[in-house]
Amino acid sequence: MISESMDLMNRIPGAFFVFDRHTYKFVFVSDGLLNLFGLSEKAFLEKYYNSFEMFMYKEDRKRVKELLEGQFDFEDYCEANFRVKSILDDEKFMIFQGRLVVENDGSENVYGLLFDVTEMVVSQQEINRMNQELYNKTAEEHNRHLQISNRARMDSLTGILNKATVTDTIIDYLKESEPDQIHALLMIDCDNFKKVNDNFGHAVGDEVIKYFASVLKRTFRDSDVKGRFGGDEFMVFMKNTTKEATILRATQLNEAIKKPYLKDGKEIKISCSIGVAYYPKDGNSFENLFEAADDALYKAKSAGKDRFYVYTKD
Repeated sequence: MISESMDLMNRIPGAFFVFDRHTYKFVFVSDGLLNLFGLSEKAFLEKYYNSFEMFMYKEDRKRVKELLEGQFDFEDYCEANFRVKSILDDEKFMIFQGRLVVENDGSENVYGLLFDVTEMVVSQQEINRMNQELYNKTAEEHNRHLQISNRARMDSLTGILNKATVTDTIIDYLKESEPDQIHALLMIDCDNFKKVNDNFGHAVGDEVIKYFASVLKRTFRDSDVKGRFGGDEFMVFMKNTTKEATILRATQLNEAIKKPYLKDGKEIKISCSIGVAYYPKDGNSFENLFEAADDALYKAKSAGKDRFYVYTKD
């Protein structure tokens, strides 16, 4: 397939290439990639030992491989940044974006594009250096307080709000809300999470939790409040929403989360259950909304999991 499509792939603008997902050997390198480094195909493959792994700085290889494999465990898209050495052995900064493709013969190849951001990175480094010289003491003090503040507010594993902060944020927002506004509180639980820990260990369980958080960030608006409530439970507060929009987001979340996790020949299907409650219909305080959303979550799990349930009074 690759050899038959070389002419077509060479027409793709930019530095395009293909490598084997398992061996990291180059399967195809485009003229655009060769032009970026000023090398012939033979010289390029010799310089980098015909390997995408050897193409990267030694110090970046382990980090990038772990990042790509972690992304491929859940989806077919990946991205990473790393450094390479040019023909003059100077440092270049690259952004890589790739897509995992299963070929007709069953082999797995990664189709990637490379973007040279060296000029932008070097310029930013120079700006940072100048700013550091001018405002070193003030910046250090400010950053120290900012880091302490952020650590106190964020869940250390996922990088989204922790239980205390997400709760306080919603409480404060509800105090300023009017009765004619509609907000939605969603309680989200990772289905069968105990099996993930039992079958794969807590390290993989942590990866699943981080995956959940990343899907939440992609699915909901920036203005929505997203947090980890504890363990495998998450909470989302949708500000100024509609019932139709909330149902759409809950449906999208169920579909986005639903991916089989494969490791060492074992498979466990990942899904989520969601409970939904509305302000002010189901409660005008955090406590009332939480109680309603938690009740709806329980009913979603009781009904078979992998679904959402909107709170109704019995």
